[in-house]
Amino acid sequence: MKHFVTVLFAVLLTLPAVAQNTFSIRGRVIDKVSGETLPGATVQVTGNGQNTGGGADSDGSYKVGNLPAGTYKVQASFIGYKPSTQTVKITTQNAVATFPLDADNASLDEVTVVAAQAQERSTPVAFSAVNEVKLRETLSNRDLPMILNETPGVYATASGGGTGDSRINVRGFDQRNVAVMVNGVPVNDMENGSVYWSNWDLGDVTKSLQVQRGLSASKIAVPSVGGTINVMTKGADAKKSVLARVETGSNNYQKYSLMLSSGELKGGWAFTAFGSRRTSDGWVQKAFDDAWTYFGTVSKQAGRHNLSLTGMGSPQSHGQRAFPLLVGVYSDEKAREIGAKVQVNGNKGFDYNPYWGYLDRYNIVGTNNKVSRGREVLNERTNYYHKPQINFNDLWHVSDKLYISTVAYASYGTGGGTSGLTSGNSTTISTNNVTGQTDFQKIYDDNYNSVSNPTRKATQFLINSVNSHRWYGFVVGGDYLLNEKLTLSAGVDGRDYTGLHYREIRDLLGADYASPISTDKNTPGTARLGVGDKIGYNYDGKTRWIGGYSQLEYKTPLLSAVISGTLSQVAYKRIDYFQLPQADGSAQETDWTRFTGYSVKAGANYNLTENDNLFVNVGYNSKVPFFNLLYTNNGRKYDNVKPEGITSAEIGYGINYPSLKVTLNAYYTLWANKTTTSVSTATGEAIYSNVRNVNARHMGVEMSVAQEISRSLQLNAAISLGDWRWTGQGLLNQTKEDGTPTGLLDQPVYLNGVHVGDAAQNQFQIGLRYEPFRGAFIRPSFLLFTKYYGDFNPETILDPTSSSDSYRLPTSRNLDLHMGYDFKPTIHNKVRFGLKGSILNVLNEFYFTDVSNRSNSNSASLDLLQAFFNRGRTFTVGLSATL
Repeated sequence: MKHFVTVLFAVLLTLPAVAQNTFSIRGRVIDKVSGETLPGATVQVTGNGQNTGGGADSDGSYKVGNLPAGTYKVQASFIGYKPSTQTVKITTQNAVATFPLDADNASLDEVTVVAAQAQERSTPVAFSAVNEVKLRETLSNRDLPMILNETPGVYATASGGGTGDSRINVRGFDQRNVAVMVNGVPVNDMENGSVYWSNWDLGDVTKSLQVQRGLSASKIAVPSVGGTINVMTKGADAKKSVLARVETGSNNYQKYSLMLSSGELKGGWAFTAFGSRRTSDGWVQKAFDDAWTYFGTVSKQAGRHNLSLTGMGSPQSHGQRAFPLLVGVYSDEKAREIGAKVQVNGNKGFDYNPYWGYLDRYNIVGTNNKVSRGREVLNERTNYYHKPQINFNDLWHVSDKLYISTVAYASYGTGGGTSGLTSGNSTTISTNNVTGQTDFQKIYDDNYNSVSNPTRKATQFLINSVNSHRWYGFVVGGDYLLNEKLTLSAGVDGRDYTGLHYREIRDLLGADYASPISTDKNTPGTARLGVGDKIGYNYDGKTRWIGGYSQLEYKTPLLSAVISGTLSQVAYKRIDYFQLPQADGSAQETDWTRFTGYSVKAGANYNLTENDNLFVNVGYNSKVPFFNLLYTNNGRKYDNVKPEGITSAEIGYGINYPSLKVTLNAYYTLWANKTTTSVSTATGEAIYSNVRNVNARHMGVEMSVAQEISRSLQLNAAISLGDWRWTGQGLLNQTKEDGTPTGLLDQPVYLNGVHVGDAAQNQFQIGLRYEPFRGAFIRPSFLLFTKYYGDFNPETILDPTSSSDSYRLPTSRNLDLHMGYDFKPTIHNKVRFGLKGSILNVLNEFYFTDVSNRSNSNSASLDLLQAFFNRGRTFTVGLSATL
């Protein structure tokens, strides 16, 4: 017993020493660009007689223990990312190693040449990135731009509330002047620069989303003023996988999706395919959503070539709330809050939508016997579109110093929007005096009544405004390594675009025919038009684009610098089939109108220390005007339309530690010779205004912070403060809906000093990601916007003494909450189930998001203010299974 006690004490005394002989390596695996964690990443530790490893938790953290002192090779890997290896030495204490991984799949590699993803402590631009993990956790059932509200300098809204109708604004510039690219291919409309988010449902297949603000790193000549949004979709993953997801939520939201990835097959082949079905009643009344989505990519490694073919599309239709309404129509409380009058038959709720109604298409049998067909719900305003896009990519590693990327693409868009039309060519049709909704029954009664309308000629009916297109293009770019520090890049971008624009009769609403209107000079006035016949306008817009770029980049561990330039030429032609034909019988068409645009930019980044960097950039962009800013509605070309000049400068500072990331930057942008268009119905008749040659000055500061407070708690925050104002004066031209002038020609408008409207100039955001226990997360996000001036009609400022700001909207605030749980693998440790949910607008508060320029909103009377509000509290929940 005595010896036993002696031995026991000896063992106990030696245990601490034994414990000190083994140690651990811990850390996190993160996305190098966005800083987001990569749950499920694999960490392998070798050396010193050991070969072990582990997986990263749901917060991207890992820990490998029981390692004796010595030197180890530690490798971190994750599907879709390049593996990273570090040498770690253990002496007398545990070691820490964090792994920032670069994305690595076929699609991302190929677009690097043309899309130029910005890199921390290297690329001299201000940018923010959202990786796949954050997208999966926080997007919910929103349009893709809405997730970018957590990015400094970005303002995104759901607009009228229809699915896919969102808009985004960067540094005060709307999305027509923000270049949006999907896999390196520009997708802004070639005629007006718009982006229609309903054309794609990319949230499920997006690998990375990066916003480059101001002078972007994009190498192709794109019409970017506010910045560039690069959407990178999934490529061919290295491992075989299957993902199925089911989602449901408020307003009967339902979505079913399936994704298959083959992994690497024999012969270097691989493919990924995705499909989904989505339906919803919509939060806004009758703003239904009905969409299919398909996406597929096939890739092959062929010697020094990485080849891939990608196709995507989303045939969809959805109800719309086309235009905002007077504040009192939605809410008596909000009207009183801003000092506007309460509306008779108002206070209808923030989800109110006037663009629908009930209709009974009855028949009259015999003398006066009405036979009902039942009452149907009919939308006046809907959008329907299908825009399949196919890209063929070839990334050619010519040598260790040269690689060339080629992208050829085609897009064949078909569809448009519906609205009403009167025989007098007005899109404002009858509404019910009490409900304010479209009075389809009255229209049907008037059209069908054989007593007052014996020929059953349509006085009001529904039309399709078709905006189809045929778009073909290519992007070729190459990088050549001159030496270890210098890289020369060059490329060319070509596009051929034809837009097909016409109105066609959709529904005669009880009538037998409609008569042509005055703008159709080719159709006899006695013609009887039926469903499918063209009416109002019919023209093609042709755009041809050729552009090139060159860039020289210098890069060392301390200093990186770049100088680049682009040169582009665009040609426009308009062919009008409703004007009287030419002498040879062919359609009236304009001559080609050509503009030359160019840009020059330079920037440098200097890494002051291992954790601090400073960057600066300057540039000038001569931007060609869009097609729709060149011609009036009847095809007359505006005089003295000039390219617009944008001068920009920026300086930024960054702090980057494993647990802390801070960026701070200040910018200045001057947009000269800017052209704006608007439409006003304040007089009861649509008046179209074109204001050109006005300047806008945008300046501000932005800051973002990402802090790992503890292993289970991370914080992110964003602040932006802007001062955006018009400078100088512009020239106004006005026309009526049929294209005839109103008499105002080159009328000066006095905008000097007036704040630029249509977006919040100040933004504050703070969010947390908390893991209460392993596998679970909770992500609250609070967002506040202020200093938001409503959009306005410049034509109302025709006297210097009346020059004043439009209405400054009240401060808005919003709280969203996202949560989820990843279950432990089951079924032979191969299947992983995940449960995720989101509550949007947790506090169910309502605030202004958009103010229209359809009325004189910069008038002294707030009774004319027309607006959209945010949607109320909604939720979604989804269950996924991954094999």
